[in-house]
Amino acid sequence: MLIMKIIRRILFISLAHSPAFSRSLIEQIGWRGATPKVIAILLLLFLIIIGVLIASYIAKRRREQEDKREFEQNRFAEEVEQHRLTDMETQKLREIIAHDQFTQSHVIFQSVSLFEKCVHAEVERFRQRNPDLEEIELEESLISGIRKKLGFGYIPFEHPLISTRNIAIGQTGSIFGKSNKVPIVQKASVMENNEFSLTLQFDPEKEDDYRIFPSNVLKFAFARQNDGFYGIPLTVLKAGMGIISFNHTLELKRNQLRQYARIEVSIPLRFRLLQTSDPEKSEIHKGQTVECKISDIGGGGLSFLCEQSLKPGDIVSLNFNLPNRSLAGVAGRIIRISLQEGKTTTFRRHHLQFTKIEQSQRESIVKFVFEKQRQINQWR
Repeated sequence: MLIMKIIRRILFISLAHSPAFSRSLIEQIGWRGATPKVIAILLLLFLIIIGVLIASYIAKRRREQEDKREFEQNRFAEEVEQHRLTDMETQKLREIIAHDQFTQSHVIFQSVSLFEKCVHAEVERFRQRNPDLEEIELEESLISGIRKKLGFGYIPFEHPLISTRNIAIGQTGSIFGKSNKVPIVQKASVMENNEFSLTLQFDPEKEDDYRIFPSNVLKFAFARQNDGFYGIPLTVLKAGMGIISFNHTLELKRNQLRQYARIEVSIPLRFRLLQTSDPEKSEIHKGQTVECKISDIGGGGLSFLCEQSLKPGDIVSLNFNLPNRSLAGVAGRIIRISLQEGKTTTFRRHHLQFTKIEQSQRESIVKFVFEKQRQINQWR
């Protein structure tokens, strides 16, 4: 009905110069029978209207895409400035993020998993050019410089490793053959880890003689502190006396250990004792509110310093603030208590595990810990 009204209006305006014909046409529109000429004009006008609507939609979508592109470019530029990337680093980062066409470019500054996936693809692309040693060294320096400035040189313990590029120098483990259940190298450690290869070293005099050749697939197995056990299949690049270099991989197999890591902080805390096994001997009365300081925190719990002492097994309710959120009513159980000397006072350090916490609250804590560790690592 709306389209018919629009058509009638257009017809009336366009044919106003011929009153007799206009009157005849409009009258015929209202009738069931219409001449072929009238039908042709109506179809033409209908197609024009449809064309205008399609053109308007396309123009709107184009404007939205341009606005989105401008927003992404501005956000990317802001992140570049904040992380102090050079022009060469900025260009290289654009080439890196280009390997993921479905993600906004500025997200790479916040996502280590996206960064690792795109870096891996970029290194593989670069290798296909058969670069010489000088080109490889320049590329390595460029990508590692970006990694350091973005704070991705260190992965917090509550975040599993994403790539073999995340394995720390000095990490020790064992090397297994493809089908061996017994290690062919009992103890090997990471000697070097750059963007192009992972190098392990071991003492050949303390290990059994085992022939290793390029393209062999071996497995590096190790435990990462407070994280998990890893068994990673790796392809040999080259091998010598006590040294093996491997290609990097994103195919990491992990068995989880501790879920969350903690970071040292100094955050004001208010807690209230909810439950204790021996109220009469407790230095803090049930229901009493005490102010103190959080000394470390993670997604699974925290430690706080207090002059008064609680007891292992006590349940407390916690209230504290993170930069972007206030957390109230988080319940925790005291696991153990240790002494910590201050300048003038000996404090009791209470180690606590969360027993009642909302998922969104835990996620806020994990995000806070991750960001703090990134900032610390960024300025090392």
